[in-house]
Amino acid sequence: MTSRAGSRSGIRARAGAACLVLALAWAPAPAPAGAAPGEQNPLRPDEGDLLHSVDSATGSVLTVISIAPPPARPDPEAKQRRLIGTGVASSTHRIVTTASMAVQGGTFRAVLRGGEERVARLKGVDRQSNVALFEVEGSALPALHRAAPQSLAVGAWVAVIANVGIGRPQITLGRVIGRGERVDYPYSGEVLELDAPAYPGAGGGAVLNEEGEWVAVIVGRASPAAGDLRPEPGDVIGAREPRQSEGILVALPVDQLDTIAADLESYGAVRRGFLGVRLLRQSQQQDSVGIVVHSLVPGSPAEKAGLRPGDLILALEGEYIRSPEELTYHIRALRPGDEVNLTISRGPDILPVTVRLGAALPNAVAAEGSQNAELQNLKRRLERLEDESRAVKDRIRTLEGRPRQ
Repeated sequence: MTSRAGSRSGIRARAGAACLVLALAWAPAPAPAGAAPGEQNPLRPDEGDLLHSVDSATGSVLTVISIAPPPARPDPEAKQRRLIGTGVASSTHRIVTTASMAVQGGTFRAVLRGGEERVARLKGVDRQSNVALFEVEGSALPALHRAAPQSLAVGAWVAVIANVGIGRPQITLGRVIGRGERVDYPYSGEVLELDAPAYPGAGGGAVLNEEGEWVAVIVGRASPAAGDLRPEPGDVIGAREPRQSEGILVALPVDQLDTIAADLESYGAVRRGFLGVRLLRQSQQQDSVGIVVHSLVPGSPAEKAGLRPGDLILALEGEYIRSPEELTYHIRALRPGDEVNLTISRGPDILPVTVRLGAALPNAVAAEGSQNAELQNLKRRLERLEDESRAVKDRIRTLEGRPRQ
């Protein structure tokens, strides 16, 4: 189980780096401030293979446009609100972008390099990780080649490709200045911190390593002073002339992105661990250990594992639990099917309990899943009726074609 110990102040060790901004063309980059004497930029333009890789990757980084639904009482003078952001082709007909582009009830388009527009449909959204998955109509998209994010070390150079210019990608260079968990990022998992300039609406942009391989997607930005993270939203079309923004970009590695996208594809939301205990909230001292189980959800993993009302949960995976919020945070950080070891106190006994977690889905998604299941059943019934109808018609034609006796 992942612990956030040591990350309470965010990820630090920021390296001073002079970042180069590129607009479709590469230019010689100066040596970064604070770099060792003689150190060269691994993304320098004389690296022909890398230049080709980054240029090819721009075809996989799309512009995403979200159009909000009209208001109940339309104002003839009001302009239609549209958001623009960046999306990355994660497969031949799927793109990932930020959750802010998933406007409820809206319509969506993807703009490819060259200005071709395609209809996009929302497959799922996860507000915690700030990720949305869209399906794009038409011919296959050129998906980016993935690389293992573990290959990125602090100090490594990266290229960030965004596309809020409607088919005119912006490419910036920067460095990895930290990796690990952030306490201000609701999603539990490792993220990358990048010292690189970007433009409003660059959320969803692709991060490439020195070999031109896709390693992460931009999901947020932290201010350089306070370090507080805010989700990276889309930009409002026509609101202003886009200007380069300062701060630390926060990116989600592709291995975690693939896990999130798989759940969004199948369920419309990300499945998180579910224990099934209702906890008794009581005033506790800050250093006190243990939380009381008030009741159990019928049929839940906790009930199946033998937990009882009145049990005192002392620890999870050997780490002391001091509040219901702490237990909830750790459980939600795990995946359905994971086994967790609890230490509980029951009367005079201290007992170990192993629980295999279930899946927690938002109520709206569960309802939508139920509607989808009903829809599929009705479609199957209709197909069977159509098959039976064809069989009856064929039999009638056969009988009508026979000579009378």
